[in-house]
Amino acid sequence: MKLLISAGGTGGHIFPGIAVAEAFANKRGKDNVVFVGTTYGLEAKIIPKYGFRLLFADSRQFLGKSVIYKISTLIHLIRGIHTCMGLLKKERPDAILGMGGFTSVPVVLAGYFLGLPVFLHEQNAEPGLANKMLSRFAECTFISFEESKRHFGKRHVYHTGNPVRKTLKTSTTTKAEDLFSIFVFGGSRGARSINEAILMLLPYMESYKNCNMFHQTGAEDYERIFETYKKTNINFEVFPFTDDMGKYYALSDIVISRAGASTIFELAYFKRAAILIPYPFSAGQHQWKNASSVERLGGGYLIGNEEASGERLFEVIKHLMDEPSLLKKMGENIGKLYVADAEMQIISKIEEEIKTKH
Repeated sequence: MKLLISAGGTGGHIFPGIAVAEAFANKRGKDNVVFVGTTYGLEAKIIPKYGFRLLFADSRQFLGKSVIYKISTLIHLIRGIHTCMGLLKKERPDAILGMGGFTSVPVVLAGYFLGLPVFLHEQNAEPGLANKMLSRFAECTFISFEESKRHFGKRHVYHTGNPVRKTLKTSTTTKAEDLFSIFVFGGSRGARSINEAILMLLPYMESYKNCNMFHQTGAEDYERIFETYKKTNINFEVFPFTDDMGKYYALSDIVISRAGASTIFELAYFKRAAILIPYPFSAGQHQWKNASSVERLGGGYLIGNEEASGERLFEVIKHLMDEPSLLKKMGENIGKLYVADAEMQIISKIEEEIKTKH
């Protein structure tokens, strides 16, 4: 059996796809899984690092209000479907798994037109436009948050959770019990507003000698943030980027981050309480809805981007430092989101559906 995975644009779509690919390759060999993405998304940098083949197809978001832009987008979509039909005829996959986002649209539609079984995975609490539209063509849709089910009507929907990369799960780092550690990151490229909020937080943290701060700044802000930390007496480790996220999740007591789905399910795997500052411009306010879901579960605090001041962050951090039982409970609560065998559930269901068709 051969699986073709369409994943691109952002890490939120790509990393769960990689987790499925890793599990599928472990079962059936790397030659039996292939990715399709775009030349301008993060997939071109990320997927080959994991040793998987990546094919390219043209795809673009259906954004903009002008008639000319929408006609242009439609032309691109038709071309993309045509290209993908050629790729599918050449690769001859037994199934297609679309990980959401505009990258999946031409691949899934091409597969449907060719009569191939297509499946979808939705990472966010609020499904994206692409998956809402494509779900009518899919054999079934896999969801990460149970609450997403209501958006797909009576179609076949299965709650599998969000797959987490194998590289994160193999971290052997253990936390020092005598230190209270905070891990800050805003994504692979950093987040300027989170960095600014942390600079305002530092003066409040200077009196806590048993506190560690780990901060992924992004390349653009690294020098400025590093120099500011150096002027404090805080124990810190500042870096522009890390490939070893598992290490810092494992070392931390609290994580301050955006609220992308992959981040939330990684936090759930490590059972780490979170202060979530949603990216304010995410499509459909997905990050806000993800963070709201975590807050309702009692696994984290949602702080709006405009509210994220040093004083507000310190208020939450101090409360959790003073209430270790609450901190532990929050970790357990967010951990309820994690489904241990998400990738295998997805693979097993795909295999089952294909077997019944034959």
